[in-house]
Amino acid sequence: MDDKRPVVFIGSGEASVLERKTLQYSLVKNSRIRPEIVVFNGTHNTIEREDSPPELAPMSVRAKYRNITEFSNYRFLIPQLCGFQGRAIYLDSDMIAFADIDDLFSAALDGVDMLAKPFVAPNGEKRFGPSVSLYDCARCRFDLELYVSEIEQGFYTYNDLHQMSPRFLARHPFRVGAIDPNWNSYDHIDIATKLVHYTNLHTQPWKFRGHPHGRIWFRYLQDARTAGFVTDADIELAIRRGYVRPDIAKGNSIGLSDVVVNALGDLKAAMRDTLRANN
Repeated sequence: MDDKRPVVFIGSGEASVLERKTLQYSLVKNSRIRPEIVVFNGTHNTIEREDSPPELAPMSVRAKYRNITEFSNYRFLIPQLCGFQGRAIYLDSDMIAFADIDDLFSAALDGVDMLAKPFVAPNGEKRFGPSVSLYDCARCRFDLELYVSEIEQGFYTYNDLHQMSPRFLARHPFRVGAIDPNWNSYDHIDIATKLVHYTNLHTQPWKFRGHPHGRIWFRYLQDARTAGFVTDADIELAIRRGYVRPDIAKGNSIGLSDVVVNALGDLKAAMRDTLRANN
């Protein structure tokens, strides 16, 4: 790893190539220093580094089959892959970054081992959403095989592990701090948003038209095509395999009223970008 570059791991698979490449473009576009991006391809259990052939991930089949998504468990490999040195960021693939990822990479840890977005579970417990995480790789010495064994023995659940619940932390006392919530904004964009996460599987713009912030995703997709991050072959293959909607070329619009809404969204996005540039 290059000590001068932010290190970003993206959880992905064959079904999420299009949104992952669009995310990669947004990270590069909005960063002063080009980040070092490593992709987990959960479909093939591989790691894809820049300008290198895929390599097999150090994950057992047992742990791989514990994934809910194709890539859920791969985040626990990150400190090991970094030689338990330095820092690293994990991102899900269904995101767009608007701010410099180095700002997150350099965020103060203040004595904790990792940062993630806190939330309160229905039972009142404080938990963390791991879809955007910053790790101190020297402190986060994860043991995925042990965790899988403990889940099988009933010590805690899969969600306890991924959400760093009190039940999991009672056995493995990692110190988890709160990330700036603007680095993981669920399906919402405003002037403060640094990264939007399209979490709702029933409204993601590459699958459904009319997302209130879908127009922005399509703008980044088009820019990613122009910059060569996404190819027409990528789009055609995603359509043929059913990973995206077949009318994805129509963008986000669903009718005249939606065209107006999206135009206003474009105007707000342009104003936001102008304000960012002037600040």
